[in-house]
Amino acid sequence: MLGELSIVLFLVEHVRFLVDHFKVHFFVVLSAKLSAKEVKVLYKMVILGPISSYRLSQECDLPSATAWRILKRLAKEGYVRMGYRSFYITPKGLIAVFRSGEDERIRRLVAVKLKEEWKYEGSEEEMYTFLNELVKLSDKGLFNVDNLCFNHPTSLAAFLYPFAEKFSETSKKIIAYYMLKIFPPVSITPTCKGVIGFKENGEPYAIAMNCVKEGIRLNFSCECIRRMICSNNVAIRT
Repeated sequence: MLGELSIVLFLVEHVRFLVDHFKVHFFVVLSAKLSAKEVKVLYKMVILGPISSYRLSQECDLPSATAWRILKRLAKEGYVRMGYRSFYITPKGLIAVFRSGEDERIRRLVAVKLKEEWKYEGSEEEMYTFLNELVKLSDKGLFNVDNLCFNHPTSLAAFLYPFAEKFSETSKKIIAYYMLKIFPPVSITPTCKGVIGFKENGEPYAIAMNCVKEGIRLNFSCECIRRMICSNNVAIRT
């Protein structure tokens, strides 16, 4: 137990370094603006699923060569990926559709598909709330959602962690869910595990926690955490 906790505390001390690393990773490549035809193609892929350039040309009434060029460009920009015979929309492509979409049914469908892509075990409504808040915060200039990579939700969670207080409790739950997959959680009680950190005043808290009673929480403090730290005689370093 003590060894596990020591590992977590070592990792927590390097959170800022990791976040800075993720920021560089996210903003290295800037995405070109999508054209109306490209957005239409992504919409079709949300509805139809994996698609070949031939079927796309039929569905969108495009010349075969044009359909091929659009799919290749979208693949180059990371909005789709090319399989053996078909192209598949990526999480980045799903986010682009969610942001540009005015059709509520399509936005809901995006949330369903992204929940599947990210293997999120919570509800579709939670994912929809998270996406909605993510886009709104981007529109306010907090960060640029167009330049983020959504293929790895754990990396996204680490990037968003410093902005956590801007999100609702529902969205914080999703950030916490993936933070628990980045760092090895330790047992706080027999039914509760978390990633432990310390506030500036030395008070321990859970950066992310999964508890039978409290659920999945972000930046959570409770007496159980304090008792666990004391019982293991961990030296708190500020």
